[in-house]
Amino acid sequence: MIAPRPGRGPAPDVPLRYLVAAGAAFILAAFGVVWLAPELAGHYYHPRVVALTHAVTLGWITFAIMGASYQLIPIVLGRLIWSERLARWQFWVLLVGVGGMVAHFYLGTWPGLVLAGVLFALGVALHLVNVRLSLRGFDRWTFTARLVVFAYTGLGLTVTLGLLLGADHIVKVLPGELFPTLHAHVHLALLGWVMPMVLGVAARVYPMFLLAPEPRGWPERLQLWGLAAGVPAVVLGLSLRLPAPVIGGALAVAAAGGGHLAWVIAMARHRRRPRLDWALMLALTAAAFMVPGGLLGLGFALDVISGPRLGLVYAVVVLGGWISLTIAGMMLKIVPFLVWYRVYGSRAGKEPVPTLAELGWAPAEGTAYVLLTAGSIGLAAAAAAGSVESIRAAGIVLSLGALAFGAALARVLSHLVRRAADGSATGASLAEARR
Repeated sequence: MIAPRPGRGPAPDVPLRYLVAAGAAFILAAFGVVWLAPELAGHYYHPRVVALTHAVTLGWITFAIMGASYQLIPIVLGRLIWSERLARWQFWVLLVGVGGMVAHFYLGTWPGLVLAGVLFALGVALHLVNVRLSLRGFDRWTFTARLVVFAYTGLGLTVTLGLLLGADHIVKVLPGELFPTLHAHVHLALLGWVMPMVLGVAARVYPMFLLAPEPRGWPERLQLWGLAAGVPAVVLGLSLRLPAPVIGGALAVAAAGGGHLAWVIAMARHRRRPRLDWALMLALTAAAFMVPGGLLGLGFALDVISGPRLGLVYAVVVLGGWISLTIAGMMLKIVPFLVWYRVYGSRAGKEPVPTLAELGWAPAEGTAYVLLTAGSIGLAAAAAAGSVESIRAAGIVLSLGALAFGAALARVLSHLVRRAADGSATGASLAEARR
């Protein structure tokens, strides 16, 4: 058995490898919007659009959440990661699996896609085992802990249903039609995996970032019960084509989102941090995207709106606006901490070291905030119009914003390179002194 590493948290390179891979996937996906503008102007169920969607949902969102979880589980839940070695092996399994899935979706080759999906599912299983063993004996079932477990259950179910959907293109294994099951798969991922993870973690880390009191009261119950009742109802209602559960579930999920927004507004109002940095601006702006995203979701549930074009708008608002801006903001807080701890943690108090804020690059972060926000809004509008040129223009704005985001992260990561160079120079000096 692989024993856990002693200490407060894992070695910084464990979460960093996931976060760096996620950032690279984000940049590639943003350029993919420019490349695939003609396909994005058509139906969302196009092989290349589905490839782009999985580059975002798996390469960007899932890698970022997994990387952040290896850092946040020790901090937020107070539990050591069971095995860092397993986390490192899992990274490569997931990386190959995601790369294979995106490539085979792009080419439209289902046998290869299923094989890559099995590899990705193996990586997810390794992650779930690592998390489960990290939480052995856990008995402090806070709001955050409950939603983290809810999210990981949703992840396992999402991957299972995704594999079945892939296999169904080769041998019929699922009852019913394709699109109801596909829509159930999408909403299981969004509402059963990503949403509870974001809501649960935000309840603990936003107060730390904003220097605000931890939220309490009725929004907690609204979020827990809204997701617990709403997600199964939406997923089952979509898969079985039953309107009543979909409507009831959508209203419950919307109520959960409203509870989260009430908390975010309260934390922003009562914060003791006088000035918001760009990372916090990204996270708070992301929360605002929940309003149009929720309205669009309710519109589809109530059958007030329909069609593939508005479906794509819904995906852009939720994936590109709310989730992506939230993750970008969180990464701009987490990555500097990991790098500072790795490079300067042992030197603090013994010699002058930079502050966390000094590791960042405010002009690049500000540029990323403006371009990513404007690009997400522009892409939603362009998708609604179905204009190839407008989609391409919005994609260019998004790509420039992603590059600025990448540049901000690269500036932070450059301190690791300097540490390695300093270590090499010190080693050379010691060797020379021994001669």
